[in-house]
Amino acid sequence: MRMTTYVLHGGESSRKSADNELFFRQFTALVKKESVKILICYFARSKEKWLTQFSIDNNNISLQTNKKTSVSMVDDSDDLMNKLPYADVVYISGGEQEFIEPYIPKLSMLKQLLNQKIYIGSSLGAFLISPHYVLSLEGQDTKTVYTGLGIIPYNVLCHWNIEKNKEEKVAMLKKKDPETPILLIDEEKFKIITI
Repeated sequence: MRMTTYVLHGGESSRKSADNELFFRQFTALVKKESVKILICYFARSKEKWLTQFSIDNNNISLQTNKKTSVSMVDDSDDLMNKLPYADVVYISGGEQEFIEPYIPKLSMLKQLLNQKIYIGSSLGAFLISPHYVLSLEGQDTKTVYTGLGIIPYNVLCHWNIEKNKEEKVAMLKKKDPETPILLIDEEKFKIITI
């Protein structure tokens, strides 16, 4: 059976911490090869922040592995779909809903292309592949249940350790989608799912 592994991070992956070091180790540790091809997407950020974040993430990945890595940033959804068949890992970083929203309809084929690969998503990158999610941070629309791609069989709530309205968020998801279990993920923590 061909399985895909999903690493879902609760947010704040750039903070210096032992948990985030362990998170960045997963980019190569989960791949059973000595040379790992990694694609990074910053769809949830404004484009002027992409290069700076790429430099930070690329450095964090290299500090946590002895394997040879080839790390590339993708330009858009078409670029991702074209390069993904040749990659081992795809990482979709967190950011803001307003930036990732236009990409969601263009990623409908993502599930098929992830077969036998590693998908890593932090915050909005984790939300993206769930059936439904509710945003967590102040200044965001925290009263709406958003629809993701539904690739994993869990609804997701990130930044859980700092969430101020826990019961309300869980109730919103249960009302929208009572059958789907909910993953609660703290900042700097991650969960690994293989499907």
